[in-house]
Amino acid sequence: MPSNFKIIFALVLTIMLVLGWTKMKPFQTDDSFAQQTLVIGLQSGYPPFEFMDANGKIIGFDVELAEQIASKLGKTLVIKDMEFEGEILSLKQGKIDLIVSGMNITPSRLKEIAMIPYHGEAATSLSLVFWNEIPQGVHSIEDIAKLPNPSITVESGSLPEDYINHYKNIHAKSFQGSLAPLMDVKYGKSVANLVQTDVATYLQEKHPEIKILSIPLSKDDAILGFGIGVKKENQGLFQQVQHIIQELKASGELKQLENKWFKEVQ
Repeated sequence: MPSNFKIIFALVLTIMLVLGWTKMKPFQTDDSFAQQTLVIGLQSGYPPFEFMDANGKIIGFDVELAEQIASKLGKTLVIKDMEFEGEILSLKQGKIDLIVSGMNITPSRLKEIAMIPYHGEAATSLSLVFWNEIPQGVHSIEDIAKLPNPSITVESGSLPEDYINHYKNIHAKSFQGSLAPLMDVKYGKSVANLVQTDVATYLQEKHPEIKILSIPLSKDDAILGFGIGVKKENQGLFQQVQHIIQELKASGELKQLENKWFKEVQ
């Protein structure tokens, strides 16, 4: 009996070990999957950086760039479409690996996250977009501030939103995405839409009716170009992505993407 008991005990122990190992496998697979993916955060509705096509697929300059980065890292790209305001927090919490979302490099953002320049030079102006015509006597934002109950539309969480909030006599109307602010202007609900120059150019290509007025920025408000956001603690990924961007610039591939999605201001 003691011998039989030992045999039975050994069999039970073996089965338990096998079952325990089997239960552990999914966790190992999950970790492996996480290591094989590159999760980026962006907000669709910001052409030509990222927006949805007629079939509901997210496309744009940032999307194609992210695909190249993921490919060179040997990872599968996962896109998380989220509100622009929540992207930095999601990055800091580790919910996403990168922000590739047409995000401007600013001193305040550099205090929170690391950023890799990838598009655009330091910009010294924004663009006011009007539908059909620029109101008589309007040559600046200060002129708009003199109008009765003026409102200007902006994309929520954007640099233009921060900028227009300096003007207390102008009501800033914030929207998600770049189309809704323009439509608000089209239907006469707001005077103009304040956007970045690249976006204004793209909108004019799609809607020839619009007129553009350049708004100079002071040194304190100047934009330092667009950057890919990386968690400060993730230096390894920062260096890898920085190297990839340098390679894409040197090979001319990044320029090809820019030529595909952007056109110079006329």
